[in-house]
Amino acid sequence: MLRKIFFWLHKWLGLATGLVVLIVSLTGCITVFSDELKEYFYHERYYVEPERDGNFLNFSQLHNQAQKALGPEIKISRCEIYPTNGRTWVFRASLTDKKGFGYWNHYKYYYRVYINPYNGKVVHMENTRNEFFQVVLNLHMNLLLGDTIGTMVTGISVLCFFILLLSGFVLWFPKKWKYKAFKKGLVFKPDAGKKRMNYDLHNILGFYALIPAMLISITGLVFAFSWADQSVQFLANGGKVAEKRIIPLSTPNETYNPQPTDSAIAQIFKLHPQADALSIRFREKNTDPFDVQVRLAKNRTHLFEWYYFDRNNGKVLMRYGDQDVKGGEKFRTMNYDLHTGAFTGIPTKLVAFFVSLICATMPITGFLIWYNRGKKSKKSKKVVLV
Repeated sequence: MLRKIFFWLHKWLGLATGLVVLIVSLTGCITVFSDELKEYFYHERYYVEPERDGNFLNFSQLHNQAQKALGPEIKISRCEIYPTNGRTWVFRASLTDKKGFGYWNHYKYYYRVYINPYNGKVVHMENTRNEFFQVVLNLHMNLLLGDTIGTMVTGISVLCFFILLLSGFVLWFPKKWKYKAFKKGLVFKPDAGKKRMNYDLHNILGFYALIPAMLISITGLVFAFSWADQSVQFLANGGKVAEKRIIPLSTPNETYNPQPTDSAIAQIFKLHPQADALSIRFREKNTDPFDVQVRLAKNRTHLFEWYYFDRNNGKVLMRYGDQDVKGGEKFRTMNYDLHTGAFTGIPTKLVAFFVSLICATMPITGFLIWYNRGKKSKKSKKVVLV
């Protein structure tokens, strides 16, 4: 009886969410290697020839150049700068409407300005709303339906997929626990027909991809729903509510002075000359700190040092790194890299890619199993009537 319930649940949840799971999985395959693909296809906007002296212009100068290129109506909201030679610095400007329905209504504007850090020239101005990998990313996150509705649709589908993985694992177990019965769920039959091969693709590949697929699903739910984020942190904290880190404030000052910002960046360059990138968010209030996340390893966000500077005098207000976070906060900092497979670099990215590809086949093979069984039952009914 219990097995029948799991089978019913597995069948109808799969049919209801199959198309969304297919889209999310295929776009996930692309997103796993989006950083590497961007560097390959957009090489000219990512890399420049270093100057002889190898010295960068002041950060405030480059920020002003990027802002001038965008115009006064568009404000820079974020920046990625690179200590290594030959990389452009990327200034982002985005404004979203969370209630806007549809991708192009969600983003009021989104631009990236690629700046040569040696001479301040604009290498490339990108309308990111129309950029291929950004569209794929939003297709992955919310089906291009916007944040409010789209994220809910993909989030619920991922939750259903997680239940499908659990129910599929229960159904994978044979009724009779014998070696031959288990072998059918572990090894492909070389001379199997089309229907049997399709069933094995669904059953066997699903079993081998189970654990990493569950991990990808859980980390995806953390991005989609605050309750999932809080629940995972609660469990990681040993049943305790996660305490939010208190962010210090800058000393009030109505007049902006770029010198403290420039000295803060120069200080980080000296402390972390081998860092991959510095990620900076620009905040509105004059009491907000100037915060910089130093990413210590290429394309990995969970290895970091985070600095909060007083934006008006350049003093370090707070500093912490990946070694200082524990429990739920530790898991939260790893969530992106676990979800995309970037945790150890290329090896885990390859795992995430192939697991996402297997997840993309699950709705197709599952639908064919359901369709073939429907045809079989119709044939049997005709035989009875005759």
